[in-house]
Amino acid sequence: MGKNEYIGAGFFIALGIFIWAVSFHFPVLPGGHPGPSLFPRILGSLFIFFSLIVILQGRRKPQTTPPPAEDEDEGGNVTLIGKDNYFNAVLVIILIAAFVALVERLGFIISGGAVLFILMRKLQVKTPTSLIISGVVICIIYSVFSKGLRVPLPHGFLWW
Repeated sequence: MGKNEYIGAGFFIALGIFIWAVSFHFPVLPGGHPGPSLFPRILGSLFIFFSLIVILQGRRKPQTTPPPAEDEDEGGNVTLIGKDNYFNAVLVIILIAAFVALVERLGFIISGGAVLFILMRKLQVKTPTSLIISGVVICIIYSVFSKGLRVPLPHGFLWW
């Protein structure tokens, strides 16, 4: 395991501990109900837990040099991370910014479905499959958050 993995894991362990420490200042609800500190503590615990897993896996792995990265391996899988593939990260940032800018006008279903569809097409999923999966996933997300958890999501022009 390289020095960068240890530094990253240490950073996220420190961040998890910081989140835990800050969450003790949040108000407590009467009757043992979960208060506003519940989700930050879960997040801090997950940061610590997964960082420890990264450290433990790095200690067990033999120190070998990885094979040189190629655009495509023998199985036909495309490498998405490489020095020539910075566009992937930039595309995700652009899509998130577009989603935030357009969600009020177009609505959550159309904006979220479009983002999912574009990302799946970038991952070389066939168009019919991308349409079906993005439609089903965005409807499930909308149902869970809007109907189940009663989170007000923007309707856009679908509900006038």
